[in-house]
Amino acid sequence: MSSGPDVSVSLVNTNSRELLLACLESLQGIDVEIVVLDNASEDGSAAAVRERFPGVSLIEQQHRAGFGANHNTVIRATTGRFVFVLNEDTTSEDWGFERMVAHLDANPRVAALGPRLVYPDGRPQASAWRFPSPTTAALGLLTLGRAGIVQSGGSETRDVDWAMAAALVVRREALDEVGLFDEEFFIYSEETDLLRRLRSAGWRTQYFPQVTVVHHESQFSAGIPERRINEMWRGRHRYWRKHHSALGVGVAALFTGGQYAARAVLRARDHDFAGRMRLHARDAIRVRGPGLRELADDWNREHSGL
Repeated sequence: MSSGPDVSVSLVNTNSRELLLACLESLQGIDVEIVVLDNASEDGSAAAVRERFPGVSLIEQQHRAGFGANHNTVIRATTGRFVFVLNEDTTSEDWGFERMVAHLDANPRVAALGPRLVYPDGRPQASAWRFPSPTTAALGLLTLGRAGIVQSGGSETRDVDWAMAAALVVRREALDEVGLFDEEFFIYSEETDLLRRLRSAGWRTQYFPQVTVVHHESQFSAGIPERRINEMWRGRHRYWRKHHSALGVGVAALFTGGQYAARAVLRARDHDFAGRMRLHARDAIRVRGPGLRELADDWNREHSGL
């Protein structure tokens, strides 16, 4: 490649202007295509990108859509051999695009690479896991999620089941074969589903700790934890239904709900934690309340005449 790594960076932003600007600043000077899709923000994000980063391609979307749908829009609008699906709440001192592209070129059946994620204080963040199968749910109940589930960590590149799409490099050739994100997932589990479909088609996903990305974790939905938890479990239930039998779905739901119920009992004195665990336990069986999708739908209705 004569002009650097053939990478298209896909950034989606909703009302996280300062985090987005910090991410773009971190990416400056690197020979990659950068595309920002602004998901109908109301905090001046799009204007700030135009002013401070005129070389960045900007898609100003006038309605709010989900994670997979938004990244699909960017993927369809770009041509890079590799797509770096990236959260706007990330930065890195060394993005390591050359290393990631070289590794993917040397391993043509690796469809996706998940770099090492850390919190702003340097603590490692779990970022790769086993697929959420009935067997994995049983193991999670036996160990309360403390053993055998997380596959990230350490310093060696290795195959994993799935990696978090906060920072995930995906081979376009593989996407062309299996399809893009399933847009029926609004947010959560869409990358799990995509990487499961890639695995079924003979592709591999790897954890790649030779690159470290700081995940600052956007607080956009932090004030609505119940809706966020509900949406998370909606995604998990859709994943289970797509990839397992009705019996498998029931087993996975029961064992996963049991794990969270046990956590609630063990830390009953911590009322906030126990309350969240009870909500997770309930939703693992069946989601009963509204999630983040309804917030977007409400916003779209309210602004449809503007």
